[in-house]
Amino acid sequence: MLVVRGGRGRLSIDTLRENWEFREVFRSFVIRRVIVKYKQASVGIGWAVLQPVLAAAIFAVFFGHLAKVPSDGVPYLLFALAGTAVWSFFSSSAALAMESLVIDQGLLKKVYFPREILPLSAVVAGLLDLGAAIATLIIAAGLYGIGPAVSWIALPIPMLIAVLTCAAFGLCASAINTYYRDARHAMPFILQLVMYLSPVLYPLSLVPEKWQLPYAILNPLAGSIDGVREIVLHGQWGAADITIASLVSSFVYFLIAYAAFKAVERGFTDRV
Repeated sequence: MLVVRGGRGRLSIDTLRENWEFREVFRSFVIRRVIVKYKQASVGIGWAVLQPVLAAAIFAVFFGHLAKVPSDGVPYLLFALAGTAVWSFFSSSAALAMESLVIDQGLLKKVYFPREILPLSAVVAGLLDLGAAIATLIIAAGLYGIGPAVSWIALPIPMLIAVLTCAAFGLCASAINTYYRDARHAMPFILQLVMYLSPVLYPLSLVPEKWQLPYAILNPLAGSIDGVREIVLHGQWGAADITIASLVSSFVYFLIAYAAFKAVERGFTDRV
């Protein structure tokens, strides 16, 4: 028997236990989002490959060839592809997570389940796109003569940083969008701003060395993108301080966003 008590929500061990009990619901939402996303799409999951590749090609022409932006000694196309692989996952999953509560408002009013399942399932569903984009990056690196390295086993770390950061952003954005629908109009601008504040088009080395660690703490995506580049394109483990700082800060942001989400979730059904 499941007993649902009213009152102000909070993040606790009971919250984690409840999410475990609803794990099948979570899995169903993830599968549903993947199916809906690619239903009747002639290219299908190929969009997860085409988007970062086309974006990287455009960036390579304008920023690599014309603007001569440095690329840490690798072809700018590969450099940009590593950045867009992570960024495409973050931007698309964050946008879907923001709208998740509003899109499924009918379920919120009829059935009880942990509300965080909706935005988090959108983020987890995006892992399919992230995996396809990273695989494309590896293939492209091979075409440029960059072979496998032992450091590649560390790829899950920058990917985890990207997932935690996206989950934190998605939880906050979905809650805000439920109370204030203006958020959907501000989202494109916010995502564009975050992209320019992240080393998608430029290397982390352009940031003064003394500011790189604070930069990675404030923006964990910096550590994620730089980590993917170092691991795949340079065959290195990446800077330990940047990686650890990004991983810890992304986890802290996730906990803060999760706690804030639980604190305001009681009013979701009245607002949607």
